[in-house]
Amino acid sequence: MKFDLSRRFRTDSSISDIMKFLEDSFRRSAETVYYDSRVLTVGSINATFGSVNRQDKTIVEVKPKDNDMLLVAYVEYKPSIWFWIFLICGLFTTVCWLIPIGFYFYQKNVVKDGIEEIFNRAETEFRDNKAASSTNEKAVSSEDLSVQLEKLAELKEKGILSDEEFASQKAKILANM
Repeated sequence: MKFDLSRRFRTDSSISDIMKFLEDSFRRSAETVYYDSRVLTVGSINATFGSVNRQDKTIVEVKPKDNDMLLVAYVEYKPSIWFWIFLICGLFTTVCWLIPIGFYFYQKNVVKDGIEEIFNRAETEFRDNKAASSTNEKAVSSEDLSVQLEKLAELKEKGILSDEEFASQKAKILANM
């Protein structure tokens, strides 16, 4: 069984930064992670007791798409040898053959949810960094703006600037905002 998952978001970050983040994230939740310069190969995502019934291999790529980045996971999900052993042993009982099948399909959702969680974190990480940096720039510029306006007001109070000069300089400062 094969399925794909993808996520698209806008960021100014490089492909290598995003791939490094994905590699670190998958290392925390998968048994095997191999990274070459182009793709990330991940195996046994979120392995638990029931994952003995499955084998999963995921290829993750990051592709530029217009002004966005596209994260794509190509998942190959198949039953393990243990699945077949449990299934064959359970065939001779009333309902025990359902147990490996249930675990198999449940584990497919575990793999899917694990990939989606990492994609969500990547999107949040790289979108938030951009938003935070633009917020910091605005905060700094508004501080600079208030300092400039205070200095301008002091010059007017001291009589160094006339009302017209003050209004003109204030308009220039506000226009640069």
